[in-house]
Amino acid sequence: MKQTTLMALILALAFLSNAQSTNVQYGLKAGLNVSGLTGKEAGATHNLNSWYAGVQATLPFSKVFAFQPELIYSKEGFRAPGVKYMYDFARMPLTFQLRHHTGVYAEFGAQVGVMIKATADAFVIDQKMDIPDMETFNTGLIMGAGYRHPSGIGANVRYASSLSNVGKELDGKLTTLSIGLSFSLEGKK
Repeated sequence: MKQTTLMALILALAFLSNAQSTNVQYGLKAGLNVSGLTGKEAGATHNLNSWYAGVQATLPFSKVFAFQPELIYSKEGFRAPGVKYMYDFARMPLTFQLRHHTGVYAEFGAQVGVMIKATADAFVIDQKMDIPDMETFNTGLIMGAGYRHPSGIGANVRYASSLSNVGKELDGKLTTLSIGLSFSLEGKK
C-alpha cells in the first residue's frame, strides 16, 4: 500500500514538474462532504455531513482531455447510535477529465489518503476519544461531473468509494459524495 501511495505521489510530481511547457491551471477548491459507511458492519449507521478544502492543478493534454491532481484536507465519517465517528484525511485525488467546449466535464480516477486523526464523539456521555487500530492509508475510486466557467469559477459533484476498510477490525468502507466550488487562479487561456 505504501508503494502505491509513493508511486502516485511520484507520478503527480512528474506531471507537475513538466507543467512549464503546458497550460497548467492552478486553483483552490472547497465544499461539502456527505459520507457514510458501507459493508457488513454498516448496520444502523447514518451519513455524516462535513467539509473539504484544498488545491488543484489542471493539466490539459488537449481541448477534451485533462489530468487533475489535487491535495485536499477532508473530514469524513458516519454516525452510529450515540456515537459520531470522524476521520481527518490528507487526500490526493488523481482524476482524468473529459471536457466539452461549453465548460462541462466528466471525471474519473483514483485517490490515496493518509488518515491524520480518527475520533469518536460519544454524545450520550459527552466524551471525545481517539479511535485505535485504524488503517493509516486509504485508497478509492472517484467519478464525478462539473462545470468550469471561462473566468475560472467552477462547481462539481463527485462520488468516491473506498477500496480499503477504515479500521483493522472494522469491516466497512467509506463512501463520500462531495459537492463543491473551485476557482482556477489563471482561468482558461
